[in-house]
Amino acid sequence: MIEGRVELQELNIAAKYPGRLAKWHVVEGQRVKAGRLLAEIVSPEAEAKRVQADAMVKGAEAQQAKADEGARRQELAQAEAGVGAARAQADLARVTEGRMQRLFAEGVVPRQRLDEATALRRSADAALAGAEATRSLAREGLRPEDKATAAAFTAGAHGMRQEVEAALEETRLRASADGEIADILVHEGEIVAAGFPVAVLARDDVPWVSFHLREDQLAGLRIGQRLTVRIPALAGDPQVVLEVDRIAVLGDYATWRSTRDLGSYDLRSFEVRARPQAPVAGLRAGMSVLVPLAQLRPRE
Repeated sequence: MIEGRVELQELNIAAKYPGRLAKWHVVEGQRVKAGRLLAEIVSPEAEAKRVQADAMVKGAEAQQAKADEGARRQELAQAEAGVGAARAQADLARVTEGRMQRLFAEGVVPRQRLDEATALRRSADAALAGAEATRSLAREGLRPEDKATAAAFTAGAHGMRQEVEAALEETRLRASADGEIADILVHEGEIVAAGFPVAVLARDDVPWVSFHLREDQLAGLRIGQRLTVRIPALAGDPQVVLEVDRIAVLGDYATWRSTRDLGSYDLRSFEVRARPQAPVAGLRAGMSVLVPLAQLRPRE
């Protein structure tokens, strides 16, 4: 008779971000479903980043709205008024220049007065052109490139906020699979480091049986072979059918015994894993499994 042991896959439940463990929603030995909330971690740093991200989003959205909407009515009215004032000054300068030209032709004013009037008219024309350009800019709003830049900043701010929200969601630890809470490693009020396990979840949906054999006992065993075994810890000591899915050599430290006194070789140890072919009610990690040695012998 070979004795094996039931094994379950154990998953470490860890936090991606540091903080203080605020509350456990489960206890050791409790069965949970995938996605079940297990614990909550408080992270003041993540909360502060959320406030910053919200402020950045509001600022970026305001800038984008300003870029999309263009100038306000008051700004357009101001630009129109500027054009009107500049045009009035240009008209006055043009009339003054004409009057000075007539007076100069009549010999009433010197050439200096005519040159001053001409300079004022040119300055007024330039001021009018500038006012009209300002009005045109106010009407057209920002260039497409500027609007695209504002939209890009808004998208970046939203992405940063989503990143912060994802970080905050990671402070709510959830079960990654169906199983049982095998161990709780961190208690409420304690500091949790990033990546440090706070609990161990044992998956009972994919159990296996592990047992060790000497290599002289492997002659009749192969991958896919089925074994009928007993599990004494279960009610009625039922027989369970397993299928072998792994045969692997163990390290040199696991050598059973030397046979050099017989002129032969050292016997190595192998780990054999086999999985139940049907769900087994009540199966738990650590239960002993008895494998009849006769099932491991070569078959005729």
